[in-house]
Amino acid sequence: MGERFFLGIADNDRFAYAVMGDLSGKIIATSVGGSVNHHYWGMEQARENFRDLVRQTIGLDGCSRLAGACFTYKADLAVDDWRTWDLVAGFLEDKKVMVEDFAKSSLLGMRGGQNRLLLVGGHCGFAVLEDAEGRQFQVRHDRLMWNPLIRMNGKLQEVDRKHSGQCVEGLLHMKTQFAMGKCMDTFAGSLDHLAHGGSLLALELAHNIAFDLVQMAANLSSRSGTHEPTIGLYGQVLLGSETIRSRVRYLLPLLLPHCRIVDAPLAPAKGAYISSLLTRSSALKAEVIDNILA
Repeated sequence: MGERFFLGIADNDRFAYAVMGDLSGKIIATSVGGSVNHHYWGMEQARENFRDLVRQTIGLDGCSRLAGACFTYKADLAVDDWRTWDLVAGFLEDKKVMVEDFAKSSLLGMRGGQNRLLLVGGHCGFAVLEDAEGRQFQVRHDRLMWNPLIRMNGKLQEVDRKHSGQCVEGLLHMKTQFAMGKCMDTFAGSLDHLAHGGSLLALELAHNIAFDLVQMAANLSSRSGTHEPTIGLYGQVLLGSETIRSRVRYLLPLLLPHCRIVDAPLAPAKGAYISSLLTRSSALKAEVIDNILA
């Protein structure tokens, strides 16, 4: 039969990240591909994207060596039935397949102490914290106010009201790209390019986003009474923009001097992998989880 492996997949409606590892907690492979959210892209496309993730991690001939899989979705809509059996049919027949809550997976897959906070900046902005007692706190930024297109419109209107002669071509180009459906990576990269080129409007926009993210983290810290959290940074805007990420890393220690900050791009997928392992053994040893998060 050979060694058995487990697969964790985290989906954000646009991309999916996969982590595959063994029973000892050793991560064997990671991959990134298209979304496996069939509610957005249809079952045919979701299955094709899942097939590609499997091909990248263990190979299509290695499916029989997968003992289980866990999916977690950072979905923009509430879904009760993810139809995972339809999604994995032909790949993971007779295997344990499950769906885990995104916040739970993300916190489980983070390195750090007993107080862990995930700060998300992507198509939406939110934060979730779990304290030493296992209590969970969440806060979500207003979706309309978070929207980058609305933010850019606001900045351009401010320029009009102030009759500023500052060049706005760069911001207008970004607005056009985003309106045409360009991904958040493009937005983050363009924002950095303009900010590094001396655009005060772009710098203001980046710092406003960073401030909103930091404010959510501070809000959760205050509500929970936790002042020494490990804070994981996640999301295409937060991790994709050096300007935003560096500002967040600068501001957080000013408000939470004893916090620890880590980039956590694979935390949800690692957490899903751990959840899949836990279905095999609920008494998973601490050193196994340490291996995964090392």
